[in-house]
Amino acid sequence: MKKIIITTSICLMAAGTMAQTSTPANYDSFQVALDQALAGLKMNRADLKLRDDYVEKDSYRMAQVDRFMSEPLDLLTKAAELLDADKTPGLIYPVFREYPYGMAVKPRVYENEPAKSLFAEDYKGNKIDSATLERLAFFMRRAIRFRGDPIFNEINRVRYDSVLTGYAILLEENAEDEFKSVEQLDSIAHYEEDWTKKLVELTRTVDPEVAAIRCLEFLDVFSDSLINTPGEYSFEAEYVEFDTRFGKICIGDSTPQYYYGNLFIVIDYGGDDTYNIIRADNRNMTFIVDYAGNDIYNMPNERFPAFGLGMNAIVDMAGDDIYQGGSWNLGAGFFGGGILWDKKGNDRYYGDTFTMGAGCFGYGILRDDAGNDTYEAALYSQGFGFTQGIGILQDLCGNDRYFAGGKYKDILRYADHYISLSQGFGYGIRPYISGGLGYLIDKSGNDTYESDIFGQGCSYWWSTGILADGEGNDKYLSYQYAQGCGTHMTAGCIYDGSGNDLYSGKGLMQGVGHDRSVAICYDACGDDNYVASDLSQGAGSANGIGIQADLSGNDSYIVKSANNTRGFGDARRDYGSIGIFIDVTGKDSYAGGNGADSTWWSGSNWGIGLDK
Repeated sequence: MKKIIITTSICLMAAGTMAQTSTPANYDSFQVALDQALAGLKMNRADLKLRDDYVEKDSYRMAQVDRFMSEPLDLLTKAAELLDADKTPGLIYPVFREYPYGMAVKPRVYENEPAKSLFAEDYKGNKIDSATLERLAFFMRRAIRFRGDPIFNEINRVRYDSVLTGYAILLEENAEDEFKSVEQLDSIAHYEEDWTKKLVELTRTVDPEVAAIRCLEFLDVFSDSLINTPGEYSFEAEYVEFDTRFGKICIGDSTPQYYYGNLFIVIDYGGDDTYNIIRADNRNMTFIVDYAGNDIYNMPNERFPAFGLGMNAIVDMAGDDIYQGGSWNLGAGFFGGGILWDKKGNDRYYGDTFTMGAGCFGYGILRDDAGNDTYEAALYSQGFGFTQGIGILQDLCGNDRYFAGGKYKDILRYADHYISLSQGFGYGIRPYISGGLGYLIDKSGNDTYESDIFGQGCSYWWSTGILADGEGNDKYLSYQYAQGCGTHMTAGCIYDGSGNDLYSGKGLMQGVGHDRSVAICYDACGDDNYVASDLSQGAGSANGIGIQADLSGNDSYIVKSANNTRGFGDARRDYGSIGIFIDVTGKDSYAGGNGADSTWWSGSNWGIGLDK
């Protein structure tokens, strides 16, 4: 048999390296205004740098996070790059050029068996055409290599399962907690802290990144020509189903099918299909390619990740589809990888926790190419990055609605609000475990984003969250910690390229860096409205850096408090908190607080507002 070298992940890294750097819209105007504002504070761009050593580095710190802390304007370049990712051959490859494990992947030799021989033991028929066999073989070859890794021997599997379960418990919330007493909640908090300390020690007994490295190879699904050219092929035979050691393989024709059970690979050529996926034993891989039809996907709804230490991928070519995910799926990678790619149709996505582009010690991607789509989840979703993970939700066009929250009460702060931690959110566990990278990318359309507490280009504890919207008249609705906010040594950014937009919420939003964090709210073009109460619109808090910049249009700004908004900064600890508010061009209106059209203002040596 012919031997070949697989260098998928190395090529992936090279493709990203060759990609040109994208430039944020109206960036020249922004840089001029920023330098003028800094000069008014007797500062320059070097004063916007934050250090990476405020606390001792843990072994999970991601280099990208440190870079954004030291070079905050790179957040804007990254946002523009994310919006341009679909233009590059290889689709989302450039997004992963800085993936923390990419350079650790070594070329591996494997036997390139003929497609038919891969299934000879399990399938004795002759109804499967060569094109379909090759599609099956794409996943089978990778599955064989993946499951051949030493992490899946009996001894290692027990250790890895313990770590995986530990991190899942760390992210678990209980909707019944709102009915518990203060004493009970305090006890839970102490238990969670003790659990985190033990988990840190347990993680040191394994190589938690191994599964993620192996799963990078599956990113080829985005560029594989055979999988992505459905028009040339169809399945003329009757429905085929057979069992393998990894689960069931099913091939469907153009009639409606009902797929149920421990599905390993499904290739379906049409019809309005229903998928009820149940994982069994340790068979933690499922791959589905569906070429047409209005389909319903019912994913496993379990307490612990069904695809943990594994890989799942769904590619749906066309149709108005419904995805019902529960937790830990719909483009979620938990100690592994997850891909959901829907290429056409008005689709609906429903999930609970850690879903719709979420990554922890791995990567999760949800990509939707077209249609007016709805995304609804409760927590840790819609572009969420936890420890050494990347979570991406990428929507290319359509008038879309994103909702995150509504289930788990923010008990310690509010009786009537819910935690979201979604929509471009990076999250770490303070002060023990650094977080990951969470990106929500929507290229075009009139979109609505709704979160409650923590969301929309926000992050917590040595992580990064970015929400990047390319164009359209959009609404950003949240309550607190949102719309470009960083909390506790971290980086957050919301970027909007064009459109007449509405930003609304209470506080700690619209460009607020809190506790040695950096955050940017950047709107390049359009007649926009900004509404907030306090600590917002370009504010620094507790040695943080907050920047709000609107570069074009007739805008309105409303705040309730004049004390800590619109270019608020003050002295704190051994230096200060920096707040910068910038509006360039247009006839603008201000209600409440400081500010007026065509002027500048400053309340301290650490904060400034500039309307040009």
